[in-house]
Amino acid sequence: MKRTVMILLAAAWCLSLQAQDRTAALKQLLEGSRVSFTYALTTTDNLPIRTDGTALIDGACYRISGNGLDIYCDGSTKWTVDTEAREVYLETSDGTREFLADPAAWLGQVHNLTVGERAVSGVFVDPAQGTEISFRFTSITGTSLSGSTEGFSFDVSSLGKDWIITDLR
Repeated sequence: MKRTVMILLAAAWCLSLQAQDRTAALKQLLEGSRVSFTYALTTTDNLPIRTDGTALIDGACYRISGNGLDIYCDGSTKWTVDTEAREVYLETSDGTREFLADPAAWLGQVHNLTVGERAVSGVFVDPAQGTEISFRFTSITGTSLSGSTEGFSFDVSSLGKDWIITDLR
């Protein structure tokens, strides 16, 4: 009986170390690589809201697309584009980034984290609103940082007069 308990404790300890290793590897990948993934988010409120899309992060630059919105950030300016409403919002990027644009910075506010080889899931607690958001990132790939801002900006000069452009910078 004691031997069985010892084996179970040793197995649990090994699994815990593996989870820590995977979490550390995930953080290293997210912080030091050009990373792309698909995502699904669901709020756990009384009225659940689901959104899904894709994200590409390259250092301070990112591009997030989902549910009709495209967000571009070149590290200094952030464009939020709603093609259906024909609206664009421009903001100064102050370096503070939301969860999808910098998941590694928010890992301390995630519980029930499960890290697989190319997938991650858990529950993120949004500090601004106190909302819990279940998330799943899949098809995670990482390459070397490009150091380029190409593809992370949006050209508003090519838009027609029927577009509303709000510059909040």
